[in-house]
Amino acid sequence: MFDYDRFEQLRSAKGITKKFIAQSLGRSSTICQDWKQRKSQPNPEQLRRVAEILGTTPAYLNGETEDPSPASAAEGELEELLTALREREDMRMLFSLARDASPEDVRQAVKIIEALRRND
Repeated sequence: MFDYDRFEQLRSAKGITKKFIAQSLGRSSTICQDWKQRKSQPNPEQLRRVAEILGTTPAYLNGETEDPSPASAAEGELEELLTALREREDMRMLFSLARDASPEDVRQAVKIIEALRRND
């Protein structure tokens, strides 16, 4: 569950206004007050964006971890892959073909790609 106190502590420490947070989310300035009063919580996309603005993780803002550090290297790699899927048609095609593949099919495809790279 969203921990408003953690949000407020980070926001205040970084000098980021509630108005800026709300504007970044495309929402009215009352959204932070609604979170404080537990009338609502940030949806997953809002939570991701707020964590990004505050330099932390959604898990920290949800009280799931005590570590406010930004995303780990693995999470960074995942974000890079997601960006590639959004921006590259060839990656979307590859993912689309592999989505329903068995684990063995995927392992074989990886071996083929690795062999192709060695021949370059």
